[in-house]
Amino acid sequence: MALVYLGTDFHDTPLTDLEKFESASAEVLNALSPSDSVLEGVVVLATCNRFEIYFEAESFHDSLDYVTSVVAKALGVPTDVVTSMLKVLYGDSVAQHLFSVASGLESMIVGEEEISGQVKRSLTQAHQRGFVSKNLNHLFQNAASVAKAVTTETGLGASGRSVIMTALDIASEGLGGIAGKSVLLIGTGAYSRVVTAAIQRLGVDNIFVYSRAGRAEKFSENHETTPVSKDQLVQVMAEVDLVISASGATGYAVDVTLAQEVLAHRSGKPDLVLIDVSLSKDVAPEVSQLEHTSVIDLEQIKHRAPQEHIDSVLTAREIIHTAVTNFENSMASRSIDPVVAALRSHIGLWVDEEIESVRRKSGNSAAEEVQKSLRKVTNAILHAPSVKAKELAVDGNHDDYINAVRLLFNIEVNERD
Repeated sequence: MALVYLGTDFHDTPLTDLEKFESASAEVLNALSPSDSVLEGVVVLATCNRFEIYFEAESFHDSLDYVTSVVAKALGVPTDVVTSMLKVLYGDSVAQHLFSVASGLESMIVGEEEISGQVKRSLTQAHQRGFVSKNLNHLFQNAASVAKAVTTETGLGASGRSVIMTALDIASEGLGGIAGKSVLLIGTGAYSRVVTAAIQRLGVDNIFVYSRAGRAEKFSENHETTPVSKDQLVQVMAEVDLVISASGATGYAVDVTLAQEVLAHRSGKPDLVLIDVSLSKDVAPEVSQLEHTSVIDLEQIKHRAPQEHIDSVLTAREIIHTAVTNFENSMASRSIDPVVAALRSHIGLWVDEEIESVRRKSGNSAAEEVQKSLRKVTNAILHAPSVKAKELAVDGNHDDYINAVRLLFNIEVNERD
């Protein structure tokens, strides 16, 4: 079995192309169904700056071709186009990459706050579809532990700035600070909750919320915000100090027509400042060309991402390196478990036969005493071979142990297991 990574991120792919991958992510995950025999399991991680597929399969090449074809079909492009855009990793490089991602070291903003939660949610989504192999689950659970260790031991996650916090820093320069300002939030999804918490921490109490899907009132029930209807939208936008759009829905939440209407009602007030943290661009590109309008989008945020202190980053990478080594040793050790189980089962049959023989000759009481003794002897005899098996697996001598078991005990072990 092999763990494989297929994906790309903002380092190699423009955000406009990442948007297309993100839009197709649900279709991709659904298409890679548990009924298909090519894969053992799959997790899709799609965020505002990355699209990644982690999967486990017996055949590396067949599974890679299959997953690539599914992505190509979801995007509606030739397979060779997808192949040219997505990077492939396997072996310990998969753990190295995921641990770095979960810890925020591969983000636009080093140490960002959201990514570890996004990694956890991607695993949850895969679990909901019943298609997470034991090794994939082990990989992602380890990633969560590594991310927590990096935050605790380096402070990287705590000091790292999230996407919205960096955007607010940029907006603050033109607004003279954020505290006490009025804000309109467009969108009520998961990221809108992050945005709301961020601006509240900065001292913003007057928060309005608008939802194109009509969920503003429900959102406001739990988030100390004021819902805005479609009829109220222009007037509220004309009065607030800042507009933050994070809906991620299809189509522009703020197009040129809406922006021009808002500006007409905003006469004499400071420039209209909009933050667009939606991967699918909630604010139409033409809006940024209008006078008295400032649009802060993901491209600007990317270029303003602060660099964390080098010592913290180096310490984080050391933690990840150690974790990758431990993970690979653990995987090797787990690979030998079926062999050890087969050996225990084989000897266990001998023990059971002897116990039944005693039971027939001497009764239940004698059989129970013999059972206790033989179980202790079995555990004592198999302890050293079990420990040695894991040591050999970690050292890459898995096959030597299997051959030894076959020779000494005449046990046929399925190497695929």
